Amino acid sequence: MNERERFIKTLTCSNPDRPSYGDYFAYESTKKRWEREGLPTGLDQRGLFNYFGFDHIDIGQGDKLRIKDRLLPPFKPKIVSETADYIIHRTEDGEVVKELKNVPPPAMAQFLSYPVTDRKSWLALKKRLNPDTYGRFPDNLTEIACNSSGRTTPLGAWLGGTFGYIRNWMGVQNACCLFYDNIKLVEEMIEHLTYFYSTFAIRIFSAGVELDWVMFWEDMAYKHGSLLSPEMYRKYCLPFYREIADILHQKGVKIICIDSDGNIEELIPLWLEVGINVLHPMEAAAGMDVRKIRRKYNKKIGFLGGIDKRALSSGREAIDAEVIPKVRDLLNTGGGFIVECDHAVPPDVSLDNYRYFRDLVRKLSER
Repeated sequence: MNERERFIKTLTCSNPDRPSYGDYFAYESTKKRWEREGLPTGLDQRGLFNYFGFDHIDIGQGDKLRIKDRLLPPFKPKIVSETADYIIHRTEDGEVVKELKNVPPPAMAQFLSYPVTDRKSWLALKKRLNPDTYGRFPDNLTEIACNSSGRTTPLGAWLGGTFGYIRNWMGVQNACCLFYDNIKLVEEMIEHLTYFYSTFAIRIFSAGVELDWVMFWEDMAYKHGSLLSPEMYRKYCLPFYREIADILHQKGVKIICIDSDGNIEELIPLWLEVGINVLHPMEAAAGMDVRKIRRKYNKKIGFLGGIDKRALSSGREAIDAEVIPKVRDLLNTGGGFIVECDHAVPPDVSLDNYRYFRDLVRKLSER
């Protein structure tokens, strides 16, 4: 069974020869720590996959169709001010952010302003979201299409979202308030997102590309639940997913994923309605538990993620307590679980602990 077949069978609970192995992978600061602890230096993503014995299912980089769905043209980056400790600058996405110097990710920037504040600024941004802008698709799309049916690794694409994008354009508080203060503008934004990404999907399939998976990005929940009520999400956001998912189903895409941090439990029934069948990253710190969701929905949903990254920094006993029950329970109820951290591996995880985690997953899966 090749890696493509194994990936599809794993996430659809269809009895692979063994589960696929992979991970979200590590921050650059984590990789630097691991190099000090014995990881060969200079490994690229494929080299890291080979080192840890993973299947090549790199949905973040190498195994995704490289479409350019960001703002074109981008905003011109600009340094607003700078001190010895931090820099304030405008990004290509139009935000103004304050970042500490010499403090790498997972440290986050402080967002000071956003490109959309009202309908006028939205219309200006919208001009940068034209699906017909030159350069959106790879120059070798025809070649990719010709090779896609014979691939031995899965190929997919990231095809947008709704609230998460509005949040990026406006900030969390402003986006939440917009759904109450100016719902017409919300509808206008989501209508354009639907047009933008459905156009992408149609062109990908019209070129003859076969996709094994599609990932939506949403990031619209926090520790205790959704940032929108399920009722509002159903009314204003779900039509986007329904339209894109209908295209994907017509073209035989078997894995339709959604990526959202936070506690997404109350949104799962809505996503199931439109055919989303894989959840990512199942953030344990927000109360997401793959065992609970499996008991509730049986094999209707598969998982990428689900392992509390905090356990990996706490030693082998903590790793055993986190990993063994989850992997055993899901293997005993049909699989559908590519065991990964519930976000990128942070730099407080040693190479020894990470190796132990991956070896443990392999032993449990192959047993």
